[in-house]
Amino acid sequence: MLRISCMAAFSRIILLLLVGNIVYSSAYALGDIADGYTNHLSVYPGDSITLYLNAYQTTPGYTIKLYTLQGQEVLQCQATVSPQLSDSKNTYEDGFGYKRTTTVYLPPTLKSGVYLWENKIPMIVKSSTAKIIVLYPSNTENAYCNSGGKSLYSFNSSDKAASPIVSFLRPMSIEPHSMEFLRWMEQQDFQNVGYITDMDMDEYREIKRASLLIITGHSEYWTLQARKNFDRFVGDGKNVLVLSGNTMWWQVRYSKDRNQLICYKNADKDPIKSTKLKTINWNEITLNYPILRSLGTDFTLAGYGRKADKGWDGYKVIASRSPLLEGTKLKDGDILSCASDELDGAPLSGFENGIPIINQEALGFQKVEIIGYDHVARGGVDGVATWIVFKANRSSGIVINTASTDWCSRHGIGSNPDIQTITRTMITRLLNHEYVFSPETSKEPASFAN
Repeated sequence: MLRISCMAAFSRIILLLLVGNIVYSSAYALGDIADGYTNHLSVYPGDSITLYLNAYQTTPGYTIKLYTLQGQEVLQCQATVSPQLSDSKNTYEDGFGYKRTTTVYLPPTLKSGVYLWENKIPMIVKSSTAKIIVLYPSNTENAYCNSGGKSLYSFNSSDKAASPIVSFLRPMSIEPHSMEFLRWMEQQDFQNVGYITDMDMDEYREIKRASLLIITGHSEYWTLQARKNFDRFVGDGKNVLVLSGNTMWWQVRYSKDRNQLICYKNADKDPIKSTKLKTINWNEITLNYPILRSLGTDFTLAGYGRKADKGWDGYKVIASRSPLLEGTKLKDGDILSCASDELDGAPLSGFENGIPIINQEALGFQKVEIIGYDHVARGGVDGVATWIVFKANRSSGIVINTASTDWCSRHGIGSNPDIQTITRTMITRLLNHEYVFSPETSKEPASFAN
């Protein structure tokens, strides 16, 4: 554990309740932190980060602690913490406006990872030399977060009216669909692993040196530039592992100061003039950038996995000879249990002997294989979720897409040893440029894998 100095901000603020913002609980001891946020979503080791903490009472010299997702304390500092009050009526959009508690200078030796201040306030530490980059879905967490009373969704917003703009400068939690993978990844022995946020995907230099990009959880909200950088990465011959579902569903923008996430979900209501930047579904024809081009699957072809459907709450294996299943005893017809909220599907030309057949013409990829599938539904329409591996063309990288929001959750990697084994195999093979297709799907030598 590292102990460092802090620059504390002192303030005299009366303890008040913020409706829809702070819920006080007797479970917390006096002096504990109720909530808070940071001025940046992600930082490099050696950078400074400013904390805005809301405490239950004023406590001089309070010890602020930083933890890993495993609960290991790695850093602490002292500062005066106090109750905070925002004077904004629209804190969900404008930010909470807390006064600065302290600015922390991070040690240059701090390992890249996902950390929690006071075990509740996320901070992503990046790496400039990582060979494996894990993308944390910060946009999705902000989109669903209703701190201050609203999110991008009506179901958890005040007056059942969503806001098209939400602030990053407000209390947020860890994106739940990613949590178990992030914890699992901390315990693995992979070398040179780095972490970034969705906002970092707008800068290609953040992933340029990596060999493998891993998309986690529920990576639903993507900017145009992030999508371009994703495709550039694969086009440069780099590999991607998509451990996410409902991926790339909405286009979003950031405010000029990058403190707000913008998604109107309606072209007519979005005031931006550029048709290509309208914050609508990426599948809309006006954007001319279909999700299938990048991922080989999309949500419209599959749907919800934990509602009434004809499926199995997991993938039925149809490629038992796939090297991705090494270390398991899975056979064709077996179910890889992974109850999922949302899943994506590849275009199919039909079924043959009960097995889904990829529509090669619709995708136009050089090589694609389904490892497993599940029957799902959306809006009363049946869909087919597909776990696929593909290579778009001879010079592009490999993409493995599990197409599930819960591969990384407690329903997947958090409870299923086979998913843990398969995930490790997929990472290892993609990182080492080893063959990832079943033997019968190709006449090419193993070196063709990448």
